[in-house]
Amino acid sequence: MAPRHSIDFTRVLCFAAGAMLFLSFGFTEMAGSDMWWHIAAGRELVQTRTLWMVDDWSWTALGHDWLNHEWLADLIYYGWVSVSGVESLVYWKWLVIIATFAALQAALARESGSALAGLLCAGMAVAVAAPFLDVRPHLYSLLNYCILLLLLLRRGTSTLLLAALFLLWVNLHGGFFFGLMALGILLFPWREFSLANLRGALVTGLVCLLACTLNPSGVKTFLYPLTYAFDTTSPYRGLGEWLPPFKPGGIRSPLFFVAMWLPALGLLYALPQVRRSVGVPWEGLALTLLTLAMALTSRRFIPLFGISLAVMLAPLAGLLLRATRVERFAPAAALAVLLYAGYRLAPYPLQAAPAFHYLTAEYSYPEDMLNFIAANDIGGRVYALYNWGGYIHWRTDGRIRVFIDGRADTLFDADAYHHYVGVLASRPGWIDALEQSGAEFVLWPHHRGSGERKLQALVQTGRWRPLYRDSVGWLLASSRVALPEKLQPSPDTPARDLTIAQVSALDGEIDTAIQFAEKSHRARPWHKGACNLLAALHRQRGEEGRAAAVIAECRAYFPSSMLR
Repeated sequence: MAPRHSIDFTRVLCFAAGAMLFLSFGFTEMAGSDMWWHIAAGRELVQTRTLWMVDDWSWTALGHDWLNHEWLADLIYYGWVSVSGVESLVYWKWLVIIATFAALQAALARESGSALAGLLCAGMAVAVAAPFLDVRPHLYSLLNYCILLLLLLRRGTSTLLLAALFLLWVNLHGGFFFGLMALGILLFPWREFSLANLRGALVTGLVCLLACTLNPSGVKTFLYPLTYAFDTTSPYRGLGEWLPPFKPGGIRSPLFFVAMWLPALGLLYALPQVRRSVGVPWEGLALTLLTLAMALTSRRFIPLFGISLAVMLAPLAGLLLRATRVERFAPAAALAVLLYAGYRLAPYPLQAAPAFHYLTAEYSYPEDMLNFIAANDIGGRVYALYNWGGYIHWRTDGRIRVFIDGRADTLFDADAYHHYVGVLASRPGWIDALEQSGAEFVLWPHHRGSGERKLQALVQTGRWRPLYRDSVGWLLASSRVALPEKLQPSPDTPARDLTIAQVSALDGEIDTAIQFAEKSHRARPWHKGACNLLAALHRQRGEEGRAAAVIAECRAYFPSSMLR
């Protein structure tokens, strides 16, 4: 028997390597459009002092009940931001990711009897899940799922503790519904089946089910995921993030197309030698098949599949490590994983500002535009990009109301979504549809949904007038809207400097454009928009060396593929 201190050292090293490895997969770049309205919702909850929310941010659903089943997550977001600032949400994300997969690693190490197997299988799970690990409440479902595995995998736990977990889960994220399905699989007496054990499992499951009813919306919170899953006519199921993994568009997880075949390794448990050594992980097999079916229906479930697959594979991994005697070199293997994780992390910042900027695609939101709107106290109905809705809510607190936003079918009906898609795609009659909607302003990006062509088409009608153009989008006002005789400029900020640089570049004033692009870049040397514009301007003047130096400096802050 190995000395106790040796075992402890191996476990500590494996968990240290795991923490570093999990963190290294926390740098997925993704537009955090939902994040903004979640923060704003937390503020709304504090302002109204009620959990029963109605819409105050759109004109199409104004005053309607809003099924905000993630209210507790929103309060946590707003509390975190209020204390530490919005950019610090990257630390929240990293902490949740590390806690999630560390809980999984602990469960797998116990299940497999190998700290190294737990590390390797949890590492596989986080690699499969990585493209989906953005700043959204869904991370709580991954965390709670892994805690559920830690509490129940090959062991029992207190019913009250499980009920407390589900009481939190149902108010954090709609993934609690999957949690109840996973609970049924984990509680089922696979190895010691008897009516008494089955009765005990049913009682525990019923208590957890009742705990889930303790939420502001009651039964509606249960009906929402069911409706979403089975209503094939819902247009919201066509959003990129919810498409099946084989359809183009949306978030992609390249490793999934390899991992999806790995459940076939479960056939190894049919071998008598394997069953005698490790038994059959019935829970892992059932969870893997369930989540694979879910993932093939919608790519958003791929992280749950990766975690479940790790549960199925961990006993095989432990057996393989022992059979090949690699387990003897577990400390060296864990050290190698630690070094690999350090190598992956080396190019990335742990500083909040540049990390937040790229991990949420902060550069894609109309920062200076909203500064201009605030400076002129502009309010009313704004037809805006779907993904910008949450940012508008966070910045204007209801002074600007949108047509539709990322709250999707928790508030808006199918007609609103179809209307928006028609305008987005510039379908025949889109101008009439937009004007008949009651919109007083249009706020749209330059490069999404035929942005520049939309601008020209609306201006040419004579019924819309340009108000402002910043570095990412433009704002038009209906000719029916009364405005101040003289509009004030936006405040003097790095965002305004970038606007001046962008407009000057379009007007052919290269020297002025470089002057203001450099000023914006000095203030925020990681800003993607300033970096790319400044580099492009230098190339335009034939200064390839200076352009390359700008991009190199920017990549030193964050090695984004968006820097060109």
